[in-house]
Amino acid sequence: MSEYGLYGSPRFAQLDDDYKVCAVYCRAQLIKEKVWSAVVTDRPASGNDSRGNFVADAWDIMNESALTNIQMSVKPVHLHR
Repeated sequence: MSEYGLYGSPRFAQLDDDYKVCAVYCRAQLIKEKVWSAVVTDRPASGNDSRGNFVADAWDIMNESALTNIQMSVKPVHLHR
């Protein structure tokens, strides 16, 4: 397993010790990938029209991308707790 995660950022083995550093890396990466808003906003309600569903679907895609980025930033041992 590589010591570096997605985009060359370090994988964090000790999240308790490195939490602040990990949080800074993750936030920066999510902002760079333009998915940070999925982390800091609630999911929009699905609407009765296609516009409402489009917004909710776009948020779901951003949320999944953000989760993937976070998962790729930590060592696998943290993913199975």
